[in-house]
Amino acid sequence: MRDRWILALLVLSVVMLAGCRREEAELTLLEKLARAPGVETVVPLTQAGFEQAFQVDITQAVDHADPGRGTYSQRFYLSYRGEEAPTVFYTTGYGVTRNYESEPAALLQANQVLLVHRYFPDAVPSTTDWSFLTIAQAAADQHAIREALRDILPGKWISSGASKGGMTALYYRYYFPRDVDATIAYVAPVMERPDDPRFVPFLRSVGSASCRGKLSALQQEFLGRRSSLLPLVHEHALQKGYSFTVFSEAQAFEYAVCEYPFAFWQYGQESDCSSLPGTDAADRVLFDHLVAVSPLSYYADAGFEYYRPLFYQAYTEIGYCPYMFDHLAGLLQSVPAPDYRAFAPHGVEMTFRPEVMAAVVSWLRYSGERIVTIYGGIDPWTAAALVPDPLLDALHVVQPGANHRVKIGDLDARDAVIGALERWLGVDIDETRLAVSTAKEGRERL
Repeated sequence: MRDRWILALLVLSVVMLAGCRREEAELTLLEKLARAPGVETVVPLTQAGFEQAFQVDITQAVDHADPGRGTYSQRFYLSYRGEEAPTVFYTTGYGVTRNYESEPAALLQANQVLLVHRYFPDAVPSTTDWSFLTIAQAAADQHAIREALRDILPGKWISSGASKGGMTALYYRYYFPRDVDATIAYVAPVMERPDDPRFVPFLRSVGSASCRGKLSALQQEFLGRRSSLLPLVHEHALQKGYSFTVFSEAQAFEYAVCEYPFAFWQYGQESDCSSLPGTDAADRVLFDHLVAVSPLSYYADAGFEYYRPLFYQAYTEIGYCPYMFDHLAGLLQSVPAPDYRAFAPHGVEMTFRPEVMAAVVSWLRYSGERIVTIYGGIDPWTAAALVPDPLLDALHVVQPGANHRVKIGDLDARDAVIGALERWLGVDIDETRLAVSTAKEGRERL
């Protein structure tokens, strides 16, 4: 009699399990997302090239080591091609104002999760405590999303991002190395200290001596014409709706001039040197050129507010570059000793913890397998490129003449990159998909 009851219970369990599986299979993707752990809201979107797309808000712990400290809402965008497709987990390291397709998602015909970084718009904790803005907490945010989507997107996963997003993808790989099957990090510097000393020698040798000379001469001309260019700064601020209360218009002008060569090489090309204005150009021509290369928006109140998380991270964990201004001695008046620390949150204690990046960089350099790092030869951030141990199953590519917007489709070595991805992911890749990439990363500071 007892055996019959056990048999009946087993049969009932199998029937119930089968029923649950049928119910799960019959759920729409939207319903599956809505039921995923922590998901608050799911908003359907339309995204070219994908079957479905959604804007998703998910509850995250402010402190993943102690969830009792509170929660916040973090936004990501899911673009879906199919359950069997791989998934690119793409991070910007900043905010995200709209959904778009990254180059890896186009190349792999993959699903994509596009994530807003904590402490940026649509992912801001209500706490005023900045100490929870760490690379470990941000990586734990990604891990929580990875776990929430594990059953919905069961294929291979690839972490990726460009610039600060590429850095974020590398940090995530360090903290959760088994979460993804490969990493593609574009133009991602790995700095182990504030004011990283590798940048100044790079800027003193990048490009041609003739071009570097023109850029320096223009900086000196901008500052020498301060009295005639500052009225144009004010006019520009009114036209753009910029307010300058944290920094004055004069300070913003000088910061933009100091940033000018770095910005030129970050987003420009050696060939652009031939079209630089001469030092005898009219005030309006010089001013329009300056703000086209080195925007004043970074120093306006809204820019300062937006980028504070970046600079908090720079001076607590991830490091940054220094200004190079020795050649401007005596010409700077409003910011005689420019320092990027001025853009970090004011009145907030910041102590740099070198042991954090020392551990991350050591692991990436000597243990980080199945990672592609891609850099542009004239991009100043390449001064702090991650170069893996040659014994690792990893790939490091620097494209001569390319800047901060370099992509796989630009590489002379793209066949090697594609071959590595095919081997790591067990897929066949159609190179023609590179031509239809719709990546639209903005002009960020990093």
